[in-house]
Amino acid sequence: MAILSVPRLARPARPWRLASLRGSPLARRIVATNLAALALLVAGVLHLDPFRDGLVIQRERALRTEAQLIAAAVEARGPGTGLAGLVLPERTDAALYDRAGALVASSAGAPSVPAALLAAALDGQAATDVAASPGGSAFRAAVPLSSGALVVSSASGVLDDLARSEREAVLRLFGLAIAASIGIGLVLATTIAGPIADLARAADDGRGSSAAKVRIPDLTARGDEIGRLSGALRGLVGALLERVDAEERFAADVAHEIKNPLASLGSAVGALRRARPDQREELLGVIEHDLRRLDRLVSDISNASRLDSELGREADAPFDLAGLLTGLVQHLGMVADARDVAVTADLPPPPLMIRGLEARLAQVFVNLIDNAVSFCGPGGAVRVAAVRRAGEVVVSVEDTGPGIPEAALERIFERFYSERPEGQFGDNSGLGLAISRQIVEAHGGVIEAHNIEGADGAVRGARLVVSLPA
Repeated sequence: MAILSVPRLARPARPWRLASLRGSPLARRIVATNLAALALLVAGVLHLDPFRDGLVIQRERALRTEAQLIAAAVEARGPGTGLAGLVLPERTDAALYDRAGALVASSAGAPSVPAALLAAALDGQAATDVAASPGGSAFRAAVPLSSGALVVSSASGVLDDLARSEREAVLRLFGLAIAASIGIGLVLATTIAGPIADLARAADDGRGSSAAKVRIPDLTARGDEIGRLSGALRGLVGALLERVDAEERFAADVAHEIKNPLASLGSAVGALRRARPDQREELLGVIEHDLRRLDRLVSDISNASRLDSELGREADAPFDLAGLLTGLVQHLGMVADARDVAVTADLPPPPLMIRGLEARLAQVFVNLIDNAVSFCGPGGAVRVAAVRRAGEVVVSVEDTGPGIPEAALERIFERFYSERPEGQFGDNSGLGLAISRQIVEAHGGVIEAHNIEGADGAVRGARLVVSLPA
């Protein structure tokens, strides 16, 4: 849209700065959402405690391997040597049992051994178990020997210490993730909340200010939803500015147009008080003419001011344009006959279907035919024709009147501009063609005015052409 390039809508982009949690509710929501998701993940990890389960399996395997290594060392030293001189791993104890299950030798901290665990080792099977104690969990592994069994146990709390260190590592990682999440959230909030805040601030700044002071930041280069929002707001403000300018011009034109008949009325009333009896009838005629002109002007102004909103509310529908024009020509032709003006139609056979507001388009063609009849003298003619072209329907209204001055071919569609024949001054408000253009353009169509030239180049009448999408 061209309106996006209007200079007065531009606003310098603010320097990039990180969003503040204190000043931006949206930034707080973004950061809080990120942290909540991260906290839920970590809480689930800690609750399920996969580290402990993995450590249990690993510790059982490691302790069984240690027990087998120690058993091999005991067997290699020969019977009767016991555990003397063996260096055990840190925080690990061992105990030797004979074939009868009696304790032969043990390290200083060796705990008691469950009967089932010892019986499995004496039967030639390696076995492990986990025992809970006030100091924490303790692991035991029993392996068979040729002379009995060896039981190796870890000190209480080893597993818990390992699990604790794993949790602490997770929490440290969680702390780093929190910092990263806050940073990422602030950067994300800066790219979202900052521009939205700028747009909101621009809208707030425009309240109570003149339209020319509204400055909407141009963020269309972003190419995302915020960029589209910026473009939409700029377009909306631009359209509003154009509407305000049009309303201001319309109000000025209305004031000017109403002053003319009011001035004429004032002069006629003032002259009426001093007029001779034979002059009063003429002055009363002037007053009546000006009152009718004022009444017509106010009615047309009221219709024109409501037209935009009414066009937006009314629902369009398909209808037969040929049938509509045929009915209008028949009805208006009877009125034109009284002025010795012939109204004819050159239309394709119905139906000539288009989609639109039938009543509003009827208003357009009634106005065009009425105007054409008013420009024709006695013996004149008006011709209404329609033809379907590629993607559109073209309707023309031709008359045999004096034509339109070349300089006024476009101006006749301006509000309150009137190019009337002599003797018809004040009979029209000058809004009819302006309203017609507004209705046609609301349907996506075009209305144009042309003169009809004869073979000698002389103007033979006027032609108004309406093109509507089919």
